[in-house]
Amino acid sequence: MKNTPKRRYQAAVVLTLAVLMIGSTISLSSATQPHTTMFSSTTTTTISSPQNRGEEEIKYYDPDSLVNVIGVEDIEPPFKWQSAIRLTQDELAAYEGWTLTKVNAGYSADNGQLECDATVIIYGEGNATHPGAIIQNDTTYHFTSSGVSTISLLTPLLLDGIEELWISIEWVQTEINAYVAVMDEGPAVDGKGDWGFDGAWSELQIYGLDYNWAIGAIVEGEGKATLSIGTFQGPIGIESEVTNIGEVPARTIDWTIQVTGGILKKVDKTATDTITEIGVGASETISLGMFFGLGKIQITITAVAENADEVSVTKSAILIGPIILGIQ
Repeated sequence: MKNTPKRRYQAAVVLTLAVLMIGSTISLSSATQPHTTMFSSTTTTTISSPQNRGEEEIKYYDPDSLVNVIGVEDIEPPFKWQSAIRLTQDELAAYEGWTLTKVNAGYSADNGQLECDATVIIYGEGNATHPGAIIQNDTTYHFTSSGVSTISLLTPLLLDGIEELWISIEWVQTEINAYVAVMDEGPAVDGKGDWGFDGAWSELQIYGLDYNWAIGAIVEGEGKATLSIGTFQGPIGIESEVTNIGEVPARTIDWTIQVTGGILKKVDKTATDTITEIGVGASETISLGMFFGLGKIQITITAVAENADEVSVTKSAILIGPIILGIQ
C-alpha cells in the first residue's frame, strides 16, 4: 500500500530588523484530525493601502499587528491553497446596494518565496464549516513585494440581496516550506477571520494558530455622513445643533435630548424627533423646552442617521427652578 504524506500548515516566528530573519519554527498537528495542517507565522512590516472617498474596507485583521506569515509544508510545488474570510449579514447589512470592487491581501516576499501568483475567489453563502458555490473566479494578481496589496476585481460584485460572502485568496506556493500569506496577532474572529483550504476547509485556530488573515473586502458606495453635536445652551430649556461634518448628506437623523437628576432624582425630561436630511456642512437646531427642578442634572444629546454612526455627548449642570446654570 502506498503511503501518502500528509500536508501540514506551518508557523514560524521571525524578527524584522534591517533584514527579516527567521528565529524559530513551530510545527503544530492534531492527532484527532484526519486532515492535519501547519501554518507559518512571521513578524513583518506591512503597509496598508489608503482608501478613496466612498470606499470602505470590511475586514477582521488589525493593520497595526500584521506579524504572522503562513505557508504549507510537505508539498510538491507548485501547490495551490487558500486563505479566506467569511462575511455575514453582521458585516454586509450596512452595505446593501454598494459594490464590492477590490480586495486587500497581505503577502510576504521575505520568507522563502520572492514572488507569488494568487487568484481572488469569491464564494456565496455556505454554512458554518465551508463556503457555498463560487460566484467569481476571474481575477489574478502577481505579488512581488511584502505588504498589503489592493487587487481590483475584473468583475465588480453588486451587494444587492447578498446574505453571505467568503473572500478567498488562492496562493500558488512554488517553494517547499515557504511562508507567503500574512496574518495579524489575533485572536481570530471565530468562524470568520481564519479559514484555510488545502484540500479541506478548516479554521486555523483549531491548530493553535489564533490569528486573522490580512484580507479585506473593499466596497464602494456613496459613503457615510458624519454627525457632530454642538454647544449645549440654556438657560431656559436646552438647545444645541446637529451638524453634518461628513462628505455626503446625512439622511433620516434621529436625535434625543435627555435630562435626568436633581434632588431625589425628580428631573426626568426627554425630547426626541427626526430630521429628514442635513446637507454637507449644514446644521439643524434641536431643543428641549422649559422644565423645572432643583440640583445637579445630567444632559445627554444623541444623534444617529441612516447613513451615519451614532454620536452622543453628555454634560452636567445645575438646575434652579427653570434656570440651567454652569453647563460643562
